[in-house]
Amino acid sequence: MNRIVEIEELKALILEGEKLKKLPEANNVFETSRPLGLAVPITSLMDNWINTSIRFIYSLLPKTIIDSDFAEVASIYKVCVDKSQVITSNRKQNINETLTALRVCLSFREWFNTFDQEKLNVQQKAEYHFCSLEAMVSYIQREFLSSLIDTENGITKNTALLHLYGRIFQLVLSIVKLNDFKNCQLLGASLRSLLELYIDMQLIRNNVIDNGIKKFFAFHEIYRFNSASKLKKIDEEIQRPIAESSVLKRIIQNSEQTEQKALSLWNKKPNKIPHGHWTELNLEHRCRKVNELGFFRDIYYYGNMYIHSGYTPFPETEEGTHVLCAHVYGLASEILKKSTELLLNEIDLVQKNTIIQELERIYVRFGYYQTWKSSIAALRAK
Repeated sequence: MNRIVEIEELKALILEGEKLKKLPEANNVFETSRPLGLAVPITSLMDNWINTSIRFIYSLLPKTIIDSDFAEVASIYKVCVDKSQVITSNRKQNINETLTALRVCLSFREWFNTFDQEKLNVQQKAEYHFCSLEAMVSYIQREFLSSLIDTENGITKNTALLHLYGRIFQLVLSIVKLNDFKNCQLLGASLRSLLELYIDMQLIRNNVIDNGIKKFFAFHEIYRFNSASKLKKIDEEIQRPIAESSVLKRIIQNSEQTEQKALSLWNKKPNKIPHGHWTELNLEHRCRKVNELGFFRDIYYYGNMYIHSGYTPFPETEEGTHVLCAHVYGLASEILKKSTELLLNEIDLVQKNTIIQELERIYVRFGYYQTWKSSIAALRAK
């Protein structure tokens, strides 16, 4: 919704609430409803206003914020808006609580209208991106992950997407837990893995590669076979005891079966499949295939600095670590949001739209709201 429209609607709701607050709370009192000119019970006007106002608040802010900062509104929503109970009293109190929340929303939206993210210092930017990422992870854990239990169904597109999404989520969960700036090198390196997993989801979802699903699931066997063959040669060279190579031997013994699978799917022997990837494409080419060159540009070379050996200047100042962390948190948030939406659009889940809408609100507004709260607290402390 347009920011100006939101502000005007908030102001209109506040004016109407102030008027209703002055009216008597009685079931047998009527008022003329303009512009219809009908006599409507005041209690109905109050109930409709509360319903409309609280729904509007929920459309503006993530439920995560409402539950933590507007507990009274959350309670009214459960009782009044969801209609789980019949309300016969406390309308004035509900109006007062709702008005307070509307005024907070108005103050935030007016601040947001003139806010310039570029004015944040590097520490504030890192905190801004981190709190959004943390809120998304928490929401997904609480509201979504349990829905995915026992939903894998063999060698299928859905199973492949669930597997890739699970790896993305676990990696982002680690990023959130490693929130000390001294971990910035590991955080930077993690971006490369996030990118590869997300691009694989896109390739699978869009059926970009011929026999893509079969190749995706078979490639692990090809990789193990190639790795075992190389490791066995090294073991022989360094004269490692046979007992320690027994697993490798068992893998290599299936050479005929593995070679047949490689020839059938890739028309190549296992050790001739290039780039160590089931698509036979390098990462840049994969990103181009699914129109995600922007992600490649922002992640690949940046992340590689902390993966490849050699001299890499490590952030020597606190400011440098904040810059790196802000970059990681921001891109991890975007990948987590997009991968969750991609998965939701492929699986049959009743609450799909609710989850997508809430994630969008968290992604767009959670960080801004926390920044606004911090600025208000700083002003009050002066």
